[in-house]
Amino acid sequence: MGEIGSEFWDVPQSNIENGIFPKFTQWFISGRSALQAIIKELKDCRTIAMPSWCCESMVKPFVDAEFEVYFYPVYLDEDLVQAVNFDCDVLFLMDYFGYTGIQPDLSGYSGVVIRDITHSFLSISYSDADYYFGSLRKWCGVWTGGYVWTRDGHKLNVEITNGHTNDYGYLSLRERAMQLKSEYINSQNVAEKTVDKSYLCVFNEAEEVLETIGIVPASERDEQVALKLDVQFIKTQRRRNAEILCKAFSDWLIFREMKETDCPMFVPILVPECKRNGLRQHLINNEIYCPVHWPVSKYFLNANCTDVSKKIIEKMNEIYANELSLVCDQRYTEADMNRMVDTIRKFWKEG
Repeated sequence: MGEIGSEFWDVPQSNIENGIFPKFTQWFISGRSALQAIIKELKDCRTIAMPSWCCESMVKPFVDAEFEVYFYPVYLDEDLVQAVNFDCDVLFLMDYFGYTGIQPDLSGYSGVVIRDITHSFLSISYSDADYYFGSLRKWCGVWTGGYVWTRDGHKLNVEITNGHTNDYGYLSLRERAMQLKSEYINSQNVAEKTVDKSYLCVFNEAEEVLETIGIVPASERDEQVALKLDVQFIKTQRRRNAEILCKAFSDWLIFREMKETDCPMFVPILVPECKRNGLRQHLINNEIYCPVHWPVSKYFLNANCTDVSKKIIEKMNEIYANELSLVCDQRYTEADMNRMVDTIRKFWKEG
């Protein structure tokens, strides 16, 4: 049948530059490393407002820098609501999974705006933030791929962690892991594919190394391939795949509409009847690997929510408890999507 999901192993390339990244873009080993570089410039800021629905790895750099973090509510109420809090020195904004949402009015805000465009950089161009950053690793098989650019075009005065560019073997681990994954995917030996997933250990080792890395530049190879990323192919294939999934699970969708410019990272759904974990395991048993975005952050669990109603808190938690991200990326075909649909329907029928 073949594996669906899990780590990337290649980068779709075009013969021409895509024009996505400004000339003054700076490249880092990861999105988190890029964010740490931004934080170094925020010397007079002490508080930040962040969305309640986000990855812990985006919160931790601010906590480590001794920021006081406030979470503004993100919840589903027909459409996805972001009740942005403007009462902080820094405002952290993001869109989700490449779907264009309702944007906050920033006209009265005088603080610093940071926009995480990891999910949205292929869908919409923004001009409302002081800093833009993200990670290409979520879209294709780059080894590194963190990036930053600024609204006024200035470059960050980056002090490389520990004064050097040592990546502690991370690059070689990522390269080796992707090579092993490619060999696995392209192997014709069915028996071997049922047991040999050694690439997973190498990917995991690389992630463990990444946890210890601070501000480190990206691979020069990744800077070059990013400029010629085949954006049109990625958009076309992802939209085609997403349409199949959206049609099959229209009642479960977090985003009811895919706008013409949207390029979906995943198709996020809320699995009903508290069956998310069971469905996810069933998919894994069938070689389909759909991630959860995200495990509940310890920072969010400990956050002060006294100004948020109990009903809204329940809605915020509902996303964490039931969200599942269906894979729709450019590696897969209509047949792969139909297989995923059939596998999910079988679970529901037998469950």
